Amino acid sequence: MSFLPSPGHLLGADLWADDLRSIIHGRRPIHELRQWECYPTSLCNMIEWAAMARHPSPPDRRRSHLLVYKTLPTPEPCNALYPVSVRIYGFLDRFCVGDFGNWNGDCTRTANAVQSLSLSSMGNSAAWRNQLDRLNLMASFASHVLKIPLPSIQFRHHLHMQRKVFTKNLKHPFELQEARDRLASPTQIVTPQNAHVPRLPEYPWQWSGPLEILEMGEDGNIMPSHEVLLSRGDFVEIDAEFDLVIILRLQSARPSQARICIMLSPRITAIAALQPTGPSLSAPSPTEVRRMRTDHVTEGLPDVFPSESSVHEPNPASSSQLVRRHSTSFL
Repeated sequence: MSFLPSPGHLLGADLWADDLRSIIHGRRPIHELRQWECYPTSLCNMIEWAAMARHPSPPDRRRSHLLVYKTLPTPEPCNALYPVSVRIYGFLDRFCVGDFGNWNGDCTRTANAVQSLSLSSMGNSAAWRNQLDRLNLMASFASHVLKIPLPSIQFRHHLHMQRKVFTKNLKHPFELQEARDRLASPTQIVTPQNAHVPRLPEYPWQWSGPLEILEMGEDGNIMPSHEVLLSRGDFVEIDAEFDLVIILRLQSARPSQARICIMLSPRITAIAALQPTGPSLSAPSPTEVRRMRTDHVTEGLPDVFPSESSVHEPNPASSSQLVRRHSTSFL
């Protein structure tokens, strides 16, 4: 994972507000950064840092290429491809990042099912513009390498990212079933609690699995979280890879006027909430629950108010035995 730098800082932290600057500083000590984690600041540096590679198993013909690290993060294996991924900071706007995204169970719309989110700057205009410039640098690099023009500036004001909920897998159905079993969601077990969850589409569609959602605790440690704990306005760190899409754009109604161009869009791989919108609420003290139980079945229903003759002073010994026996039944 690479950091988007600013002219004055390798993590780009110096352009954010003071409270956010300290959070970004704590994400990675600068002296520990390796070469592939330092995102380039110019096209010349990008040529030495990244490369274009053929996708070994493209999801479709439009996504036939990958942006990969030129210098491998690890020496082995030598034939592995490492897609370029970046950390993007911003304030959470609209988001739909549940396990099935915007999919409503309609198998005819499987191809359109996505998990998505939008980020905004919340007034941190200099830091935001710096990130957009770095992302546009990658788009320009891809355009130069493939000799295919960009339709326009890719990132102007806002950032919208998404991830496909289902991908096509053209492996043998038996191999695909094994993969489905490995990615099996607990929601696939039919119980009254999840009976409303739609059935997953069949071959060749494969569920992409849940999106990794994390949260930074007060001690700075990152721990697993859940989408329901995310709120609009949270300051988040997004781990994203690049989707490089080659498209045929029509200039007019005549096919002869069509031209090929590329589009670059970030694809979400993980979300980490670094600062919530408001102060964290202290956990309420646990409520004591007491249960009334009997140790035997009574044949007749007792009177609601016992008569005075039936009220006796309890025997301390027998009373203590009853309490111990009663409490033991809960242990």
